[in-house]
Amino acid sequence: MENKPVLRVGLIGTGHISRQHAPGWVATPDAKPVAICELDLARAESCREQLQSLGVSGVTIYRDVDEMLASGQIDCVDIATRPETHLSLVERAAKAGVQVLCQKPLAATLSEAQQMLQICRDAGVRFMVMEMWRFLPWFRDLRRFLAAGAIGPAHYLRIIGSRRPLNRTRPVDPNQPYFADMPRLVVYEMQIHWIDCARYLLGDVESVYMRGGRVNPAIRGEDWAVVVLGHTNGGTTMMESSRATPTDNPPSRREGDVLLEGTEGALHFDPVALELRLARLNGSVEVVARYPDLEQGFQAAFNGCIAHFAAAVRYELPFESSAEDNLRTLATTLAGYDSFQQRAVVPVPLS
Repeated sequence: MENKPVLRVGLIGTGHISRQHAPGWVATPDAKPVAICELDLARAESCREQLQSLGVSGVTIYRDVDEMLASGQIDCVDIATRPETHLSLVERAAKAGVQVLCQKPLAATLSEAQQMLQICRDAGVRFMVMEMWRFLPWFRDLRRFLAAGAIGPAHYLRIIGSRRPLNRTRPVDPNQPYFADMPRLVVYEMQIHWIDCARYLLGDVESVYMRGGRVNPAIRGEDWAVVVLGHTNGGTTMMESSRATPTDNPPSRREGDVLLEGTEGALHFDPVALELRLARLNGSVEVVARYPDLEQGFQAAFNGCIAHFAAAVRYELPFESSAEDNLRTLATTLAGYDSFQQRAVVPVPLS
């Protein structure tokens, strides 16, 4: 493979989630962070200090995106800002000929997301969505064992999420206070990860049924939801989570308790035991993978997703979670809200 220059990366946005983006860019051999764009200078300095602690020096801070894009200093951007900012930022990056990695959710509407995709196509710019949950070690292992035929063809996926309630007064979440004002919350902001993972394991989705509601008076959107996905191959996914009330089980389960059933057995990721177990039809149960630490697993997912983007851009390889592919995840997510309003199963547009 031809040895092409390492990508120079500009980080746009240095909020809560960027603390996990920065180590991912440092870990990949195919890219190097060289610039930060952030209106809040204190947060920008904190990000630069984090990068310095990881061995990266000489990072330039910008407060103006256009100035950073015009500097000639960067080859790609990592957009880690709120969804309502994505269209403008993607368009400006594309017009500057800069490759784009953008945080999920990609947009509030399919038309906005499609507009971004067309802008990048017209500019000849690569465009990938930062959907890193499919890079979590346990989801990679689920896919690997499924592909190897360990449980036969899969027909059912169940994901049960956390019971970590949001505060009933503001800030509802100290790290992400903007949750309070999001009109769509649990599914759009959180379960969208699982929807992408369901597609990763069982393929595309043709129908959605969603029920949910809001318990917390301090927020606008839903804080609990149950979603059922009908896959084009006949499989079914059921996912449920709540940020409304606490549980009697103290360990955090934000990553989800995951059961994948096949015709010949089942795979179960237990987030409390931190192990993946294979149950066979003969009654045997085998621990097939163990995971040392949740936070380590999540950082590995960020690292893996960023490394995949950087290598794909540097060596002109296909993206696993391209913007084109992620449109289907977003379409499924938004269809869930149509189902919620109609109190009915609704189809998912597949094109």
